[in-house]
Amino acid sequence: MAATLKNISRRNFFTWLTASAAPAFVRSSALGFAGTIASSERIRMGLIGCGIHGAGWNLDQMFANPHQQVIAVCDVDKHHAAEAESRVNTHYSNKLGCDYRCEVYYDFRELLNQAQVDAVCIATPDHWHVIPALMALRTGKHVICEKPLSLTVTEGRLLADEAMNSGLVFQTASENRSIDSHIRICELVRGGYIGELRNIKVLLEKGNAGRGNKDFRIQDPPIHLDYEMWQGQAPLAPYCPARVHNTYRWNLAYSGGRITDWGAHLIDLAQWASGNQETGPVEVAGTGKFPSREAVWNTAEEFDLHYRYANGVTMHVWSDVPALKFEGSEGWVMFRGWRAPLRASNPSILSVKIPPEKQLYHPRVIIERPDELYGGEHLNFTDAIRLGTPTYAPAEIGHRTATISHLGNIAMQVGRKLNWDPKTERCDGDEQANQMLSREQREPWRIENIDSWINVS
Repeated sequence: MAATLKNISRRNFFTWLTASAAPAFVRSSALGFAGTIASSERIRMGLIGCGIHGAGWNLDQMFANPHQQVIAVCDVDKHHAAEAESRVNTHYSNKLGCDYRCEVYYDFRELLNQAQVDAVCIATPDHWHVIPALMALRTGKHVICEKPLSLTVTEGRLLADEAMNSGLVFQTASENRSIDSHIRICELVRGGYIGELRNIKVLLEKGNAGRGNKDFRIQDPPIHLDYEMWQGQAPLAPYCPARVHNTYRWNLAYSGGRITDWGAHLIDLAQWASGNQETGPVEVAGTGKFPSREAVWNTAEEFDLHYRYANGVTMHVWSDVPALKFEGSEGWVMFRGWRAPLRASNPSILSVKIPPEKQLYHPRVIIERPDELYGGEHLNFTDAIRLGTPTYAPAEIGHRTATISHLGNIAMQVGRKLNWDPKTERCDGDEQANQMLSREQREPWRIENIDSWINVS
């Protein structure tokens, strides 16, 4: 599994992303689901982060992909690790007709130091994305990492640069780029079928409740959870169930709330459709409704953000029912609701036949279902490793998308417009805002310490 991207230049890389590729759907029989792919040809995967999205969504996709085989799982919560271990062992024991046993770790550093692991899927909380990803690259492993890619702009830039220079495959896990209607809306905008793009409207979920534990009582952490390690680079804080696992997103120490969560999906599509996935806006302003900074859930419950790009295109991001709308000089196209059908100012826009030269990249998808597509991001990831082709959402693209959300949070907190330079990735003349592009990392969970952890065996 030694295919790399070293011979693909940055310019050719992004040109490739806009080219038409394989058909969107490939049937199971064409991929060797009957076990026809030799074990020596399977990419040996480690899973870091075994919560709902790791041991659920990501394991499902890896199980369905004949080019992947999960050989190790890791989580700081021993219950989560045990659940993932059970799923992996049961799946492969049934599939291979043997007593399959994966390795189990509670410290990602031990997993990453195993030479037999070819690649890792990182499905940790957001504040634990970049450090394991960097260590994985430095130990020679390909990486597929959940969105949003980073906790801060600075660490996102470090990861994007290291991924690009490593010669290894990196995928920002965003299933949205595998959905036909989302690819279609981007093709219509990029192809000029609504005329010259002028405005983008991005509606993201509001509120902080979500799913998960709402117990805010301070208490001792459960014995099965390494809570000190779970906190990682973030400042130490007393344990309560509402702080961890599925509700970590609502605390600014670990994530950015709805803006980084849903923004990683819909702002990413806005970037792709507008042709700005290598860059970003030049102005950011907005307001938000935050709970108390001392609250366990303290991310913005409501927000109203305004962005402007150098070419004059504006993007309005606010909290409401999720939706995405592109307004051009000759019409508009949109969807409202998760995976909802496309709508347009003129129905003829939706029926246009897009010529090959205007088509965007269509990833292969493993399993065909009427309501959901499985395998797009993981199959694209393994195709890149096997064939030496780029992924559809490399670290640079994931970083640029996350940066827009981070800037929105910063603009709301400082209470003024930011003049952003996408090249230098600094706010012109605003030192307070620039200081918020990074954060102090708590020892020992600092990027500077990664090399001292490496001892591949």
